[in-house]
Amino acid sequence: MISRLVSKAALIGVAATFAIAAPASAAATPTLSGPEEGVGYTQITLTGTADPGTVVELYESAYGFDDMQPADDWENGGGTVKATADTAGKFTIRRWLDSGFYFEVHQGTAVSNKITVYSRISPTFWVDRSAAAGTAVAAISILPNQPGLGVQVQRKSGSSWVNVKSFETADNDTGVTTSALSGQPGGDQTFRAVVSGDPSNAVRGATSAETSQWIAGGTTTPTTPPANPAVGSVKFTGIQYDSPGVDSGSNGSLNTEWAKITNTTKSTINLKGWTVRDQAKIIYTFPSYNLAAGASVFIRSGKGTNSGNQRYWGRAGKVGYVWNNDGEQATLRNAAGTNIDACVWRTVSPGYTAC
Repeated sequence: MISRLVSKAALIGVAATFAIAAPASAAATPTLSGPEEGVGYTQITLTGTADPGTVVELYESAYGFDDMQPADDWENGGGTVKATADTAGKFTIRRWLDSGFYFEVHQGTAVSNKITVYSRISPTFWVDRSAAAGTAVAAISILPNQPGLGVQVQRKSGSSWVNVKSFETADNDTGVTTSALSGQPGGDQTFRAVVSGDPSNAVRGATSAETSQWIAGGTTTPTTPPANPAVGSVKFTGIQYDSPGVDSGSNGSLNTEWAKITNTTKSTINLKGWTVRDQAKIIYTFPSYNLAAGASVFIRSGKGTNSGNQRYWGRAGKVGYVWNNDGEQATLRNAAGTNIDACVWRTVSPGYTAC
């Protein structure tokens, strides 16, 4: 920590006699820290220290430019993003990340250390069925949405992966890039996508979740695609309809309200386009998501990063709760709009039903 000493002159009486005041300590140099990376288009948390009760201003720059500028507080109508250090000298700043960024804070003329936060791609990948033998269509969307990133589609072959198609993410309004696959073996096949990063913008690559699709043609291909899952084969196996504690509308409270869905079949089912809805027609729609045989997925009402078997509805505030505490029906429909399962409860207590 660097301490600066300031001298001042005081004019005493008409004789202009000068005396040197006692040295005064200047503001301590603020500090700043943050995560190494953010995944997808996400809000990160920056923390730091400054003199208690003082205001710090956030400065930032996209990694590729390295020209630190005051961070625009666009979420609150403009101005510079600011935070006030508490009595312990600590502060917190939340900031959205859409590529790699540099950050620092200014406390008056004192400037903190500069940190780098990388951005890691979050890909959503699926493969659509095609009627022609040996063909399919690969589709991918990524967060943050960046054009020109390399995509390598791979197909599982035994215990290894083989490359089947290379392309780049498109610059379009939909945020989805598609590419035709040809020459694929028939039957049920498993694919994934490997997305390259962009080191010049501190964007790191990622590998998508696996997705399965039936491919027409080939000697081992069945004559018809697998049948759609029967009614009741994918079902609700639990709903926490009353969040524990007070319904404050906080994100933590919303995420303790959830619905659990289980695949009771012996095959993986892609839930792309399936919906979960309440009686008021509040609807959650699945993106491409493979629910393995016997596996379960949780749909939480609040916001969060989709990972593993945890999916987030993305709702907020006291109006964000989905399920009625005193009675409700939850409905599960497939992509064709067929009712697959329902779960009903009629009492407030105990706030949970196993359906």
